[in-house]
Amino acid sequence: MKRIYLLSIFLIFGLFSFAQTYNAQVENVINTVNLDSLIYQMRNLSGEDEVVINDETTTIEHRVSNWGNNLAAQYIYETLENIGLEPTWDLYSMNGVNVYAVQEGSVYPDEYYMICAHYDAVDYYCADDNASGSAAVIEAARILSSMEFEYSIIYALWDEEEIGLIGSADYAAIAASNGDVIHSVINMDMIAWDGDEDMVAEIHSSYTANSNELSDYIVEIDEIYSLAIEPSVIIPGAGGTDHSSFWNNDYAAVVVSEEYYGGDFNPYYHTAQDRIAVLNMDYFHEMSKLCIASLTSFCHPILNTSVSENRKSDAKHIQVYPNPATTIAHITCRTPSSDFTQVTLLNNMGQSLLTLYQGEVIGESLNLELPLNSLAKGIYFVKMESTNGSKTQKLMVE
Repeated sequence: MKRIYLLSIFLIFGLFSFAQTYNAQVENVINTVNLDSLIYQMRNLSGEDEVVINDETTTIEHRVSNWGNNLAAQYIYETLENIGLEPTWDLYSMNGVNVYAVQEGSVYPDEYYMICAHYDAVDYYCADDNASGSAAVIEAARILSSMEFEYSIIYALWDEEEIGLIGSADYAAIAASNGDVIHSVINMDMIAWDGDEDMVAEIHSSYTANSNELSDYIVEIDEIYSLAIEPSVIIPGAGGTDHSSFWNNDYAAVVVSEEYYGGDFNPYYHTAQDRIAVLNMDYFHEMSKLCIASLTSFCHPILNTSVSENRKSDAKHIQVYPNPATTIAHITCRTPSSDFTQVTLLNNMGQSLLTLYQGEVIGESLNLELPLNSLAKGIYFVKMESTNGSKTQKLMVE
């Protein structure tokens, strides 16, 4: 047994900053985001065109929850399935159903990044609110499902946002209860109205977890890849849509939207006049590029797909206690003897803060003590990586 005491943690200014560099694969994804594909999905979801569902030609006349919107949910389910994913029909109540799919990461399959939108509506059509965000989630799945990433991706479409964020609240509460490691959530709600054509996008953030670092990251993506969007970060941002369900469960999250506070909000909001003909397709295209590119960068695309040796091994185990912790956390790592092992403290977005241990493990376990006096309250993760894969454990600091 080997015991190591970490007597101090050197946390300096800039600890949570994580400057990015250009990645050709992210650029390729940006160039692959197809406006015709986005418009096709938005037209289908908003009822402008006929669709095939359950092998029958029909029209999604509306997506209103209390009128019955399972036709829209079934369309989303079959679309994700046709892309090659294995969607989940999440019937969380008698009337509410979320649809989501998970694309497993090759290196860290138990750590997730999420892109999401609500698909329900309050009237007929409702193209901007929120067929636009839903179409962008489907476009992300269309492009990224053919790629390989280090981290897992959740593509989620929520129900009953319009009557109280019910679908996302159910999912987020269960995820938190299960200790799911969701590093960040990008929510898209109303991303196709730009009446004054200034290309301004609001990114609503908060002081919850590392939401502000998430919004900064998205702004960096916009700058590095010279996208046409002009980001405006709002702190604290509005909480009236699904990202706030994740704030309520201490996850880092933002919503990317048109100008709710900036005075250029869709005047046809919550009416049947919210149709694709009144929207700005160039803006819709660029907003989709920004969100999908950010997700791509977060998840670390893999160029060499021969990574099966990096998948997690059941022989590994990590325990953090007490949890929640206030002054000190004890970390026990079990891994095959002589494995070269690295133990790292991560912030809530999965960015490395501090290497706690690096070297071979002698004996059956590695025991660490982590002082918490220099850490802000919130959610962190302790990751153990060694020869055959990784394990991650959530740590709550109070």
